Amino acid sequence: MKRNFQITLLGLSLFTTTLYGCDQKEVVNISVIPLQPPVPTALAKSYYISDGTGSDANNGLSTSSPLKTITAGQNLVAPGDTVFIMNGSYLPTTTIQLLKSGTADKYITYKAYKGHSPKFLFSGAFWNAVSINGSYIVVEGIEFQGNNQNLTYNDALASYNDKLGGGTNNSLYATYNMNGISIGGPNTESKFPHHIVIRNCKIHDFPGGGLSSIQADYNTFEGNTIYNNAWYMMYGGSGISILTPFDSDSNTGYKNIVRNNICYNNKTTIPWISQQKLSDGNGIIIDVNHRPYNSNVTDKAYKGRTLVENNVSFNNGGSGIHAFDAAHIDIVNNTAYNNAQIMLTYADIFANTCEDVKIVNNIIYSKVGGNCNSNNKNTSVTYDYNIYFVGKVAIKGANDKVIDPQFVTLSADGAVANFSVKVGSPAIDAGTKSIFSPKDIKGVTRPKGASVDCGAYEVQ
Repeated sequence: MKRNFQITLLGLSLFTTTLYGCDQKEVVNISVIPLQPPVPTALAKSYYISDGTGSDANNGLSTSSPLKTITAGQNLVAPGDTVFIMNGSYLPTTTIQLLKSGTADKYITYKAYKGHSPKFLFSGAFWNAVSINGSYIVVEGIEFQGNNQNLTYNDALASYNDKLGGGTNNSLYATYNMNGISIGGPNTESKFPHHIVIRNCKIHDFPGGGLSSIQADYNTFEGNTIYNNAWYMMYGGSGISILTPFDSDSNTGYKNIVRNNICYNNKTTIPWISQQKLSDGNGIIIDVNHRPYNSNVTDKAYKGRTLVENNVSFNNGGSGIHAFDAAHIDIVNNTAYNNAQIMLTYADIFANTCEDVKIVNNIIYSKVGGNCNSNNKNTSVTYDYNIYFVGKVAIKGANDKVIDPQFVTLSADGAVANFSVKVGSPAIDAGTKSIFSPKDIKGVTRPKGASVDCGAYEVQ
C-alpha cells in the first residue's frame, strides 16, 4: 500500500525524498518546505518611494504622496509593513542602512512596486551600497548597480599598492571595494542579523562583492541575477558568499538557502591584501563555518545546514560553486560552465577542507584544461549522479558520468547563453531522487520522466 503524506517543517529542508518501510511495501513521500516570510496582515501599512515625484516630507502612504528615499521609508515602517519602490534611477550618496527589524510573523519588506523596475546606481567612497543589520527583512525585485564601468584596473591596483604601503586613505579604498548588498559584517560592525531574504534582484558591476553575508543566520538568496562583481576589490570577494554564519537557534536543518540564482563574470583582478595574491572571484561560495569570524576556535562550529540548488554559475574568475572549510552543505541540481577564468586551478564545483557535503545531480562543464571537481582535505564529501565534461575529474562517484550534457546554447555571454539541455541529452533522468530539488530554476516540477534531470533545468 502506498501512502502520501506532506509534512511541512519550517526552515528545514527543500527536497522530496521517498522512504520505504521495513516491509518495503509502504512508501512515504515527504515534501519539506522552506521557511517563507508570512503574508502581510490587513493591519500592515504600505509605504511608497518615488525618485521622481517623492519627498521625504510626505507621509508616503499612497502613490500620489510618496517618499523619496528608502531611508525615510525605513524610519516609518513597523513589523509587517512593506515599502514599495516605484520606477526611477535612484542615486544614493551614502549606504542604504536597513537596521529596523521585523518579527517572525511580520517581516519588513522592501520591494519593487507591481509592474515597476526601480534601479539604484551607486558610486563614490563608501564600503557597502546596502547594509542589512536588522532581522526578518525581505528585499525583492530591485536592481542595484555599482560603478565598475567608470573604474580602471590600473587605478584599483594603485589603491591596493597604497594600502599595502601603509596608507590610510579609506575613501580611496572604499571607492574600489564597494560591495552590493552586505548582510552583517565583522565583529565590530555586525548586529548578528537573521532571517534575511534577497529575492529576484539584479546585483551587478560592483567593484566589491555582489551579495554577501557575514555572521548572519537564515539567509535565503533566490532568483537573483548577479554578475560583473568583485573586479577591483582587495579583499577576495565573490558573486554570492556566506561567511562564518552564526546559530541564532539550535535548528540543525536548512537555515541558509541559495537557490535559482544566475551568477556570471564575477572575478577578482586585484590581489587579496592579506595574502598578496589573487583569490576567490567565485560565482557562489559557502565559506568557513567551522568557527566564528576571525577565530581559530572550533568548538563553536555552525550547526545549521546550507542548501545550494538550481543555480547557474558560469564564466566566473574563481569557481562556479565553492565550499571551503565548511560543513553540512548540499549542492544539488546546479549547472556550472567555464569557470576558473582567473583562478586557474579552481574547480567548477567542489569542496575543499570540508565535511558532510553532498554534491549531487549537477552538470559541471569545465574549460579546456580546467578542473571539474576536487577532493582536497575532505571528510564525508559525496560526489554522485553528476555530469562532467571537458575538464579533469579528480573524484568520480559510482553514478557520475563524463559526457557532453548538450546545452541548448553554449556561451559565456549572459545575454545569449541557454543552459537548459536538448531533448536527448544524457543529463535527462540521470539524477537521483534520494536528494533533489522538487522544482527547477524556472519553477518546473520535478521529475518529468523516470528520474530527475541533472543540472538546474528539468526538460519538459
